[in-house]
Amino acid sequence: MTRREELTEDQWSILAPLIPESTRRSDGRGRPEVHDNRAVLNGILWILRTGAC
Repeated sequence: MTRREELTEDQWSILAPLIPESTRRSDGRGRPEVHDNRAVLNGILWILRTGAC
């Protein structure tokens, strides 16, 4: 069950194909890859909604 402020299954099914599979550099440098894109997107939307910094 999703919370009111999180993406619904219908919304996620539209957005998920637009998110690239991997953005990791081929040489392995950089931050570790995030495996839960939906949680990251929910976090970004929460920040935009609340104005939290």
